Amino acid sequence: MGTRRLNFDKAVTIKIILYFVLAFGISYFLNLLPNLLPLYGIKWILNVGYGPFLSAILVSYLYRAPLTLRLFSETAWIRKIEFVGLGLFFVGTIINNILLGNTNYSLIILGSVYAFYYTLLEELGWRVFLGNELSTYSFLTIVLISTVLWFTWHYSFPNRLILVEPLPFLGLIAAGSAGMAEFYRKTKSWMLVALTHALVNVNPPSLPTLIIFLVATIGLLTFYETKNKKANVTS
Repeated sequence: MGTRRLNFDKAVTIKIILYFVLAFGISYFLNLLPNLLPLYGIKWILNVGYGPFLSAILVSYLYRAPLTLRLFSETAWIRKIEFVGLGLFFVGTIINNILLGNTNYSLIILGSVYAFYYTLLEELGWRVFLGNELSTYSFLTIVLISTVLWFTWHYSFPNRLILVEPLPFLGLIAAGSAGMAEFYRKTKSWMLVALTHALVNVNPPSLPTLIIFLVATIGLLTFYETKNKKANVTS
């Protein structure tokens, strides 16, 4: 697991503050612009996802530590989880919409692609960037920092849930931060955390698909962790 630090490094603190200020500012500014993609029901919120995405890239560039953007992991067993999750997300979301009586298939598919694309933008910041910067700190530290920053960032644009039900929304953010931080800590997979976030965001939410995805992901993670531990012991 490696060493878990207790005291914050000044450079890391400044980098994370700069990331948050830029993420909040970019999202706030883009939200003031007209809807970039108004067709087929794609909402203005797509504009907002570029805040964490661009901020992570800008801060990494300023500190001469550019992020390596790969959609799929180079590790074979992680790719298996990613492809299982990708199939569950798209197939499950489409089937769930059909069962609920939605028959506009082009809109369903476009909406699914949109949900996944949007969460890829967000998760590059909240999980990949923060996860890398805080990798030497405790899991609790990662969860607390990402929860506070992620929750506060939502005030950069009008979010119905945070305005009407701030405490339940904070609980949802905390649970999501813990779950996705754990996924990223174990796999370093941008795809995996984006898929998890997308499954929560789809409209209507597909709870059975989300449960199946989480069970399958946790099961595969446990299986490969156990397998790797046994291989290390016998080697």
